[in-house]
Order: sequence, then structure tokens, then C-alpha cells
Amino acid sequence: MAAVRQKNTFFVEPLKSNKRRYGKSDFARWGAVCECRRKPTRHDLASTPCRFGAALVLLSIGTFGTAEAQIAGSGYPGFESSLLKKPNDWNGDLFSANYDFPDHAADMTGQPWLTLSPSKPSERDRYFQAVLNYGLTAFPKDIRHGCPEPSLNWYHVPWLTFSFGNTQADLQQGVIGSGREPICGMTQERQAPVGFLHKQQTQVVQTWAVGSFNETGGVLLGKTWKNPKSADLTNLAFDNGSFIIKFLFTEAGTDQVPYLLGSPEWHANIYPSASDTSSRVTKTLRLIQIDFGVRDKNFDHATGWVYGTFLYYNGDTTVPSDWKSKLLPVGVMWGNDPGKTDPATFVQQYSNPKVIDLVKQGKIFDLSKRTVFGWHGRVNGVVDNPVSSCLSCHGTAQVHPQTNIKQFITPALVNGQASDENKMLWFRNIQAGETFTFTPEELEIVRQGDPGLLRATWTPDLMRDFVSTDYSLQLRMAIENERFYTGIEKAVVDLTNASAQGKEPIIDEATRGRLVDAFKAESKVIVRAGESEE
Repeated sequence: MAAVRQKNTFFVEPLKSNKRRYGKSDFARWGAVCECRRKPTRHDLASTPCRFGAALVLLSIGTFGTAEAQIAGSGYPGFESSLLKKPNDWNGDLFSANYDFPDHAADMTGQPWLTLSPSKPSERDRYFQAVLNYGLTAFPKDIRHGCPEPSLNWYHVPWLTFSFGNTQADLQQGVIGSGREPICGMTQERQAPVGFLHKQQTQVVQTWAVGSFNETGGVLLGKTWKNPKSADLTNLAFDNGSFIIKFLFTEAGTDQVPYLLGSPEWHANIYPSASDTSSRVTKTLRLIQIDFGVRDKNFDHATGWVYGTFLYYNGDTTVPSDWKSKLLPVGVMWGNDPGKTDPATFVQQYSNPKVIDLVKQGKIFDLSKRTVFGWHGRVNGVVDNPVSSCLSCHGTAQVHPQTNIKQFITPALVNGQASDENKMLWFRNIQAGETFTFTPEELEIVRQGDPGLLRATWTPDLMRDFVSTDYSLQLRMAIENERFYTGIEKAVVDLTNASAQGKEPIIDEATRGRLVDAFKAESKVIVRAGESEE
């Protein structure tokens, strides 16, 4: 099959002149060259991805100035380890991402995390240990006293160095949203609301994480980015034996979360606080959670993926000699148990009763703030959104080949429709490599919000072209980031010096303001927070 590459809706034909003000008729004209099949339903900039593309081009020029000033030395920012320089308050080593993707991988079928089954009680403890032992090989050294250099046969997803919505001007100024910080390569995750980690947690705290793919997963990353600036969407399905490990750290100290005593501590260049994103400072973070995902064809009857999570929990008052002895498996799931709301009836997941007892005793959450890890007791991490679950969240991972789409990784329903029955639309068993879509009737009750400038509203026609990123939110985010950045870059080249030569604004101030606001709003979204995006 011929390679299918994403058609970037930001690419438009060069302007012949910029001596006048441009209006909606021009957006419609430029939209024609974008090969968009969707008929406009409203007369605004969000009517089609192509109209938005034209608006984005104009904003690129009006905001960024000349092409020469913008792209000189820009290279491939998605393939940098970090876009931030070495912090002044840090004297140690810096993170080095591994983008040297393999073209083949060793056979994984003999690995114990594939031969053992988490669905069998007699094998479950050994399964968890096998997963942990393998996942920790993402680093060649113990991670207790800082982040070691990553192992050579584990790989990182490119284009996570900044946030969707960050303009090239942002990147030049070191404004990268939730993008990779330079010390340990961590990206920002969901903030923990007050009381979500412990009853002594009185402040909202930041979460940062770094994830790695094994060789089998790395092969797909390499196929996707043979061209570093144009993702190949031909086949985004991970092979059996693909393994993802993610280490999640919190800025909370032991005064806020006492059970973190003795947890591995890393330094990271992050924001001063959850509410202050005006600068970056180097702070100490503590490991709180380890997530894993395994593509396992033994579970093709459900989803084809196994997702699980560990919690660092030290209930003692002394530091353990081996920090790993304090890692508790929270649970594992290979299906969403569709239609079920009673944990006693779940058959496609396992929750550790020891951890559940700690929750009931009030030793993990503030029970007035939160009582479960995941929706109706489903498996989920301690820092994750309790209205979701490991599999339901990742099962929504997908892109459109032409435009960026709105994303609904947790239940988003219109007023009056937020019943458990309707929420179950998010807890279906989505097969590996299949897209997360709705019937036209189901789409009517999905809360999509107002038409947006940067993300397209779902329609039945649009959904037919969705491409699954096979349970990988990182892959989805990377494709969107690359498309956004390279689209602006191409637009600026095509419209070289247009604003510098024009005597009048190339777009009116109201439109420009809407687009600037849209950029800023999107760049602040923490995509993996488990919040609906509008």
C-alpha cells in the first residue's frame, strides 16, 4: 500500500498581493485548495479545517513577522531533547532523548509479561513482578537518586517538546507549555487537586512524567517519522510485545503526602507552582506512580492491550533500604467491563484489595474529596482523573489525517444526558488499532462546546476518516504538535514578508485577537489530564 501522509490543512497557495484587507470570502477561496470534503455549516472561521488553515496562515504572518526572522536555525524542534537551555540553577547532566529508532526488534513472545496472564489469580503476582522488572530496564541504573541516562534500547516519542498551540515565537522565547523539561525529559501531566493524594495535601500540586517505548514500540515510532517533519499515518498499529513504561512524579513533599517517604527523588525544571506558569525553576520531585501498557494479542478478545499502574506507598516512618519494596500494584485491566458499574462484577480487570483497604481507611485519599481510583472502581492511577480509567482514556487516542480534531478522553455529555448509561460510551472495549467514534444519534448527546478555531467539531463525515493511534496518547499528541508547527512554518515561507510589505493589517484585529486567544488557550491544556477539551 502506498504511504498515507497527513494532508496539512495549513498549506495554502502564496498570495499575489497583500495590499488589502482580507475577509471571509478569501478564507472560503483558500479553503478550496485544502481538499476539504466537509461542507461549511456556519459562516465563521471554524466552518472547515481549510478556512481555519487560511486564518492560521494570516495570523502566522501578522504575529511572527518575516519568514527569515522566524525559521532561521529552527531545524526540527520536535526532535530536540528539550527546547529549554540548561537552567542556571542546575549544575548536573541534562536529559538526552533517544530518537534513534530501530527498524526491527527482537521477538518478545517469550517474555514473562506475555506468557504470564494477569487474568489468572495464580499468575498475577509474578506478572506484576515481571512487568516491573522489565520496565525498570528503561534505565541502566537505579533511579533512586536521580534520573540516569536512558537505556539505549528504549525510545522516546518526538514532538513532545512543546504544547499544541505554542507558536514559533513562543518557542523562541522558551515558552513551551507542558513540553519536555531539560533535566530528566519530563512532560507535564494532570495536576492533583487538593486532597486527591492524601488528606494532608492542602495545595494543588504539579505532576510531571517521562515515558519510554521498548524496541518493538520503537519500530513503529521509526516508521511514523521516517520524515521528521511529516508523520506517516499508513499504519499506526503497534506490534505484539510493544511495551510502554511511564514514571510519574509529584512536587508534593512528605508533609503533604506522608507515604512518599523514601521515594526516588529527581530534579526537574518545572513551574514554580500549579498556579504560576510564568517561569521555570528547578525543583525536587518524588516518584508516586508507575504506569505500563502492553500490546498483548492474548487479549484480542477484549481490547488487545493490557494497562496497569503501581503506587509508591510507604506506611512506615523509616526510609526503606529498597524503594521498590514499597511499590504496590494498584491494578491491571485488559477490558473496560462495558455496561457494569459494580466492581464486584468486573471480570476484565483486577484491583489490588490491599490498596482498596488503604483507601477505605483514609490512608491515601481525602475521602471527602475522592473515594475511588477510577470510574465506579475501575483501575486507574493515583494522579489520574477518577471519572476515567487506564484503558478508557487511552482508547480515545486518534487523529484525523487532514485536521486537528476536538478530543474527548473522558465523558463529555450535554446537560441532562450525563447518565451512567451514556457515560458507558467511553467504557466500550475499543479494539487495538480501531477508532473511537459515535453513531450520529450518540454524537447528538456529546458535549462538543462551541465551534473552535484550532480543533474541528466532530461530524459523521469527519469521523469516517479518523486514524487510531492505537491506545497511545503520546503518539496522538506528537502528530498534532508536528502538524501545527510545520503548518505554520510552511505558511510563513509561502507568504514571505507579506505583513512587512502591507500598509494595512492583513486581518482585522477582532479576528486576530480570537486566534491569539485560541493559541494561548490550547497551549495551556494539559492533554493527558483527563479533562474534556473544548
